[in-house]
Amino acid sequence: MPRIPFIAPALALLFSYGVTLPQITQAQTSSVPMWMNLSSGSGASGFHTLAGLAGDEQLFFAGMERPGYGLSGFWGQGEGLSSLSPGHFSSSVDARLFHPTFSRDIRFSGTALDLYPFQGGQWTVGASQIEAGNAPDRTNWFTQWRSQRWDVQLFQIRHSEGIAAHAFALNLRLPIGGVLASHIAGRDQTGTRLLSWEVNLSHRLKLGFQVRDGRSTRYTEGGYQRWLVSLSGSSGLPPGVHRNQEATERPGMAGTALLAAAAVGVALVASSGSDSADSQLRYTKQHDAARNVINGINPTSVAENREYGGWVYQNADATFSATEPRKGTVDTVNLGSPLEVPGGATTTASYHTHGAYDPAYDNENFSPTDIALDNAWALDGYLGTPAGYFKYHHYITGLVLTLGTVAN
Repeated sequence: MPRIPFIAPALALLFSYGVTLPQITQAQTSSVPMWMNLSSGSGASGFHTLAGLAGDEQLFFAGMERPGYGLSGFWGQGEGLSSLSPGHFSSSVDARLFHPTFSRDIRFSGTALDLYPFQGGQWTVGASQIEAGNAPDRTNWFTQWRSQRWDVQLFQIRHSEGIAAHAFALNLRLPIGGVLASHIAGRDQTGTRLLSWEVNLSHRLKLGFQVRDGRSTRYTEGGYQRWLVSLSGSSGLPPGVHRNQEATERPGMAGTALLAAAAVGVALVASSGSDSADSQLRYTKQHDAARNVINGINPTSVAENREYGGWVYQNADATFSATEPRKGTVDTVNLGSPLEVPGGATTTASYHTHGAYDPAYDNENFSPTDIALDNAWALDGYLGTPAGYFKYHHYITGLVLTLGTVAN
């Protein structure tokens, strides 16, 4: 994937290490997101330096603003999902609907261009690139149209295999309070939606109402619909330090910095960087992952009189998946190594089928070789039989159970 041409990385680097990092570390050490604005200049011109911190996550932002336009760069690092991103773009509940690998260390960088076509109006375009462990890089192209009363944000998350997801957010700042609508959509009817309203009861006290909805064809058990009522407050902060909402309410590049954080956050939620990894079906229970893959391959196994098999593994988010079935012969299948599972996952069981009924074999039961291999690998085992029985071998106790039936 081509690298994004960043415009102000040197400025951001110098700013973060020489000026911001010592000050912001003193100002904030908890996971509550804080922003420091150390900008200089007045009116429509000046050099802007901002920094965000939430626990181990850091975002450094630097840019130059001139009448009618502004140019900026940003970079940072963190672990897992972004705490600096607005809450509607950083939920772990939502991330599990899209993929299981959102707990890696991350690094990101990007650039943005601001245009000011009229008084109080702002149009921003930019891109951010995210690196995370052994995962492929992700790029998020983003834009925002903004006025004093509303702003609209659009995001397109891409990786080496194409477009992974789109996202949208609409903020309305009305006399009756703030209204927010957002939507993240993956390729295969996996997505989340949010509608919220928040009203100020006092200078530091807010009342909020929220409706959230999440659906996934990758992790159907993770779907949800929630109605929330919240009462939140804030304490006094040192001069120059702001919370997320206070940062976005300020004109110019303070809002651009928070938009950059949102671009990183939504990319981490919507994609791991790999379509093949993201599209893998996930289940809460190991039995369900094994049953699903055997149920799909057992009719083929019986029709061809050929064994098929693979591995069941636990993902980083504690869900379970299965590798694609490998084709074997009439009486055996080479599963390969139990280490041949996605990065960050742990193999927990083997699975295989026994082809068609054959009076020369006891293929309605685990063979002694099947049991011996499970014990040698220290893994559970699953079997789909010609008659359609779904069997389980617990390697620690040695018990063999029939858990039900599968297609045959």
